[in-house]
Amino acid sequence: MDFLEAAEWVRNNEAIIRSKISKYRRFSPYEESDYMQEAFEAAMIAATKCKTKNIAFAAAFWVTFRNQISVVTPNSSRTHGSNSVPSTRCSVDVDTITVKAKRRRERRPNIEAIYRSVSTFLTKKEQEILHMSLGISDEGALSNKEIARRLGCSDMNVRDTLDRAFRRIKRLIDEGTIDPKSLK
Repeated sequence: MDFLEAAEWVRNNEAIIRSKISKYRRFSPYEESDYMQEAFEAAMIAATKCKTKNIAFAAAFWVTFRNQISVVTPNSSRTHGSNSVPSTRCSVDVDTITVKAKRRRERRPNIEAIYRSVSTFLTKKEQEILHMSLGISDEGALSNKEIARRLGCSDMNVRDTLDRAFRRIKRLIDEGTIDPKSLK
């Protein structure tokens, strides 16, 4: 496959590529167009790899593309992407940066108190999943996959249950049943 055919392949598979990009975007300062540019670059590299290594273009593309965007996408959870900001985003020498001490301590919300006040409005399953998701127990916050493994269900079920719980809480706030100011 030559470079023009590789670029055309990216255009023909743009919807699939954009769906793969979506899981990286929430951790990234980059726009979708930046990732699409990475896709075209990965296609050029894959076109060369598939000739020299005698492998299918699509396989070479997906491996190359994932590797490239994982390197440039900051993400502290390390599920997708790098755990640091790309060096290309740094324009100042780190040694020249001085950090001012905080004069006042930031007040963080008491997650346990908030959970206790809203949990009475949730089903048992929603309470259980929200409890694990917020990390109130000693084991810390669990991902949807980890929660699903513990409960023997799919991570989509966990996500849907959390969505229902959050929608119910939002509705109760909108109705005035829950006062967000009292939750601090």
